[in-house]
Amino acid sequence: TRHDNIGQAQLVEAGQEIHHKAGMKVVIEAGAEITLKAGGSFLKIDPSGVTLVGPQVKINSGGSPGSGSGQAAQAPQLPGQAEAQSHQIVPPINRPAQLKTLLKAPARCEICEDVSQVNR
Repeated sequence: TRHDNIGQAQLVEAGQEIHHKAGMKVVIEAGAEITLKAGGSFLKIDPSGVTLVGPQVKINSGGSPGSGSGQAAQAPQLPGQAEAQSHQIVPPINRPAQLKTLLKAPARCEICEDVSQVNR
């Protein structure tokens, strides 16, 4: 279940297709106007009535509805089921070298001392 509450506008654009599908019903509701537009033809429903414009208006004269691609979402995997990623082997930490460097370093940083003198 997903509920969205959008303040002023929801604007969606896709290069090829937007497909909505429901198991039982789809309700599209607008306060003033709904327009379906494709290929130079349109269907508009507003307070003045229903407007249907196109080079030909076919009612019960054959044809079939278009179909979309449908959704292909996959459920998330549990942590143990995810594929392991390969990575470089990280060498172990050389603690004696780190300790030696720490002990050789000056007790204070000259740059930090200069900045602290300026900020006083």
